[in-house]
Amino acid sequence: MTATTLAGAHAPPDIRRGWIQSPEFDLPMFVLSPLLGLGFLALARGVPAEYAFMVPAAAFYFVAVPHYMSTYTFFLGDDNLQYYRSRRLAFFGGPAFITLAVVVLWVLRFPPVIQAAVFVWNVWHVARQNSGILAMYRRLNAGSHTEHLPANLAILGVSAGMAFWHIERYPPIGRALTALHPEASHALALAFLGLGAAALALYLRRLAARDRAASPQELGFLVSSLAMFHPYLWVRDYTLATLGMLMGHFVQYLAIVWLLHRRKYAPLHTGSSAQRLLARVSARYVLIGAFIAVSGFFFIAANHTTAAIGMPSVYTVSWFAFTFIHFYLDGLIWAFRRPFVRESVGTYLMPASRVAA
Repeated sequence: MTATTLAGAHAPPDIRRGWIQSPEFDLPMFVLSPLLGLGFLALARGVPAEYAFMVPAAAFYFVAVPHYMSTYTFFLGDDNLQYYRSRRLAFFGGPAFITLAVVVLWVLRFPPVIQAAVFVWNVWHVARQNSGILAMYRRLNAGSHTEHLPANLAILGVSAGMAFWHIERYPPIGRALTALHPEASHALALAFLGLGAAALALYLRRLAARDRAASPQELGFLVSSLAMFHPYLWVRDYTLATLGMLMGHFVQYLAIVWLLHRRKYAPLHTGSSAQRLLARVSARYVLIGAFIAVSGFFFIAANHTTAAIGMPSVYTVSWFAFTFIHFYLDGLIWAFRRPFVRESVGTYLMPASRVAA
């Protein structure tokens, strides 16, 4: 039985047209998710100084880490694993090469290069996820494919412009740009913002040309995507600003991945033990919560263990490699240009029954 027929067989009975799931789900998980970053920043800045470290630590271990770990759950689906094995170099060779590259860079004592790469890839990665979710709302609300490119450039340009507006506060990149020219960072930020503004103007013109007005959820998510990087404009600590920005991204990713698993695997009672486990976990929110908790505690234990045996760099290098592999695999897993991805992912997240009439 193909993914398409499975989706038809298990279509949800309560269809909310134009929504990925429902207003009750989409609003907190997607449209309003950047508010979680505001809450995190308010809490981080509001607690007594002696407890301030606990807020970012809790956000990192119990929101960020489960988000990264969720990428690897795609290997538990039998159909996915079969496809990945048909492209071993991409899905297995790529992560091995990334790990080796991170180790080599660390041995050569170039950690600022790694930090700069993580920052830049984060900007691209988050902007691309926002563009992807916006494209889902566009598809569910019968929007035009001609809006795709200007929407993507608008989100990327505005996001990168905000991220680089005060990039001098982030030494791994700020120092290099200042060495080129004292105003290089501001010129780069303005160039990004100019690109974003021009693309946004074109995108809004194409929205206005639609036969039917864009839906509130689509417009709401557009505003959410354009505003997500705002912490870089007002939070001086770039590490804290990055985590504040990423909180909305983490929640969106957790929501979309586990919603996909729930729709795709929860109705099934067949397959490998790994697939049955994925089906069981995705079917119950309490088990998804357990996955989140176990992921966080595992990384806490790994951090403390490597420090206790005098090898903290093992954890650091592993974390950077783990992060880059997440970025890399996401580019493969969500590549909708490939027929397999359109069928194994798009069929479940954007079924025809949900497209607004």
